[in-house]
Amino acid sequence: MISVLSATRAAALVALLVLGCKKDPDPMHFRLADFNSGKQLTDTLKRLIPVGTKETVVWEMIEGNGFGCGERAGIIVDRQTNKLGSGKPNLECYKSTRIEFGLRRRAWTVEFALDSARVTDIRAGYIYQDMG
Repeated sequence: MISVLSATRAAALVALLVLGCKKDPDPMHFRLADFNSGKQLTDTLKRLIPVGTKETVVWEMIEGNGFGCGERAGIIVDRQTNKLGSGKPNLECYKSTRIEFGLRRRAWTVEFALDSARVTDIRAGYIYQDMG
């Protein structure tokens, strides 16, 4: 009787593990380690995020992929008065991934150009940083 109960519990545990280990169902999720260039990431993000998408939706999606984001305004110079002002805001997001056995990392930057809190363009790139 006890062995039947143990076998039933084991089967239930295995079934739960199988259901929990399926592929990520979120279509907006991507693995940053799969990208080797800024162009690849830019093209993927342009496919996932069409022009005109609201900033809040983009912010939530990109932070769901492990990025840290902040809104930054561009700086413009008024040539008549020689004064500085702020331009249209951009959403800038950052994340780093380790490469080459953890000795270096790629520091990724994704910039979403905004107009009226909607995406108008996407640019992505990275720089290499030594860990030592």
